[in-house]
Amino acid sequence: MTDTATGFLGIMTGRRQGYPPIAEPEFCSQLCTAAPLFDLKVLVFHPEGVSTDGQTINGYVWKEGRWQQTLASAPDILYNRCLYSSLQEKKAASAAMAALHRSLPWSRPLPDKWGVYGILHRSRKAAALLPETRPYSGSGALSTMLAEREYGVFLKPMAGSHGKRTLHVLLLSSKAGGGISIRGRGEANESFRHDFRTPGEGLDWVHGFIGKRRYIIQPYLDLTSSDGQPFDVRVLMQKNGRGAWTLTGMAVRLGRQGTLTSNLHGGGTAVPPLPFLLAEYGKSGAELLEELAAAAALLPPLLEESCGRLGELGLDFGIDAGGRIYLLEANSKPGRTVFRLTGDRRAARLATENPLRYARHLLLHSAASRMLATRTAPLQTGE
Repeated sequence: MTDTATGFLGIMTGRRQGYPPIAEPEFCSQLCTAAPLFDLKVLVFHPEGVSTDGQTINGYVWKEGRWQQTLASAPDILYNRCLYSSLQEKKAASAAMAALHRSLPWSRPLPDKWGVYGILHRSRKAAALLPETRPYSGSGALSTMLAEREYGVFLKPMAGSHGKRTLHVLLLSSKAGGGISIRGRGEANESFRHDFRTPGEGLDWVHGFIGKRRYIIQPYLDLTSSDGQPFDVRVLMQKNGRGAWTLTGMAVRLGRQGTLTSNLHGGGTAVPPLPFLLAEYGKSGAELLEELAAAAALLPPLLEESCGRLGELGLDFGIDAGGRIYLLEANSKPGRTVFRLTGDRRAARLATENPLRYARHLLLHSAASRMLATRTAPLQTGE
């Protein structure tokens, strides 16, 4: 890049149809527009745009209201926003990150859902937020858990996102025929339902649907509103310009009636949290909001202890009819569309600016560390 700046932030992202062929073009353009406020320059690129030696990157910059392709040197900070839909994409991103080993990672990745469960379950306070969770190990274990659960079980991929390929499996009573009923979402997030006359047929279908993917099993929790809409509460936690965790905003995500999940990619929407919680839980709604904030503040340091430095977390919480809070998922590459949908302009602005504030903090901290190392290094004298 011909222009010079105190800091250079590289955003590695996936592909999409159209121009520019980058995922999250709106978010990326917002980052680019706000970057000069924090004395930063931004380049958006695909993993394939990184040269094998990591010296140059072919990517895109946002200038004068449009995207322009350019060739740049390696960035100071690497912000990985790639969401992998295939093993090939994951390998390409890993190769790019290895080539850019001199760039400081903006954040470390989280393990899969089973790994996150294992980390948080070690904390007594965090464990109280977790639904019972087991890895899927075959039809036999699933059959046993189904027999123990009146409302069935929920299965989701350990590495999945957006509610894709999730299942609610219910063992029907003898009065209802004694078979198995399955609701779910497919690879394209489409809803489906299958009913099987015998448990064996249903279990075989589930096993085939899962294939070689790694899944977890949880009790099915009735996390629906009084109108029958599935809902959860998305809390966005981010580090600020001092490197401290802050709560950027909250939003209730609402799915369509009769659907399995509340993910926006599955056709859901978002509403402000307090009016919704007050309408559903009465005066307890305000207390629930405080409990959610406390739970969200508890979790990031626990995950950092095991995973390394993180920059932001999207935490999804469910609340049952009795007001009990469950952690449903933690995501280190969260979206932020919910704040546009709820009209929360402050949270929407912070959601975009905080990654830049934190990048500036990392740059200053890194520069200070290098300066300190230089000052404290022993003098080298000749023989």
